[in-house]
Amino acid sequence: MKRTLAISITLLSLNLWAVIPPYELKDGEVHLAGVGPDNPVIYDNDWWFDVFDNNYLWARASLGKINFRANIVSRDMWEWDIGYKYAMQRCIDDANKARTLACDSGLKNIPDIICGSDEVLRPPGSGRIEETVSKSSPGTMKIIEEARQATPEKPLLLICGGPLTTAANALLIAPDIASRMVVFNILVSHYGYNGKDGWAAFIVARKTRYVDWGGRGRGFWDRNSVFVAKDFAALPSNPFCDDMRRLIKSDLGQTNQLGDGAPLVWLFNPKCWAGVEVHRAAFRGRAVEFTLAKPGEAGDVLVIPKAMTHMRQCHDEFFQVLRDPALFQKPATDAN
Repeated sequence: MKRTLAISITLLSLNLWAVIPPYELKDGEVHLAGVGPDNPVIYDNDWWFDVFDNNYLWARASLGKINFRANIVSRDMWEWDIGYKYAMQRCIDDANKARTLACDSGLKNIPDIICGSDEVLRPPGSGRIEETVSKSSPGTMKIIEEARQATPEKPLLLICGGPLTTAANALLIAPDIASRMVVFNILVSHYGYNGKDGWAAFIVARKTRYVDWGGRGRGFWDRNSVFVAKDFAALPSNPFCDDMRRLIKSDLGQTNQLGDGAPLVWLFNPKCWAGVEVHRAAFRGRAVEFTLAKPGEAGDVLVIPKAMTHMRQCHDEFFQVLRDPALFQKPATDAN
């Protein structure tokens, strides 16, 4: 395994495409080469009130315990083929509202919201990724900027909770960044949860290191599998925590659970993931599709199966941050 890791890193240093992120399983934990709590992180999502991901991420940022570089909003691409179900502005307003709740509750170090991509990418007639017509956005340019400051050995981590359009546009506009980033998302295969821009997902799977939780859409979080309402009861009374208590009491919160946040908690607690699968990526119709690679066959995507996710570790990692006594403490100068 160590030899495989060394070869993969060498290829990345030469700016060649890595097939999958180099990894190893150690003591029942998944480890990715060059990926750890000190990597620069960008968070890219479409909606911000249907999951708890940004709560965990922003709490870490407020405590100064993550190298957090940007919040990007990509448009929800559901029903794009009939005119889009949601306007981009709704996604932006959602993000700004969530940030306001956090700031009003005393959280700090939360970057302003940056607009990402607002329309799907269309496959060119040739089927060649390089001939895709790209579209820039402030979010796309931020990814390029941060990736160019990273290295293949210590890459930018792009953690996505919506379509991969902004990431794909960055790779199309600046192919040189491909070796300097690792992209995480969940359930994009087979037109899944975050896979409505299938061509963008295909580009990311083929052009950079990509990790997908759930793989071929084989199940979302089970209801109440990570959190239940009583877990949030002891958190302080403020807009930030009150909204989490609202969400976990709703059908959406009990169903979505950790939502898009599996990579976030794993990053700081590798025990959250206990196994991996290597998959190949293909584009069919309007969807990217992942299929399990045969033994010895090269893959495009590293998949974390839901069945190999340790729910209790996910729970404990989340709440050891949200229950940190320093999180909502006022500065000493405000004590009186």
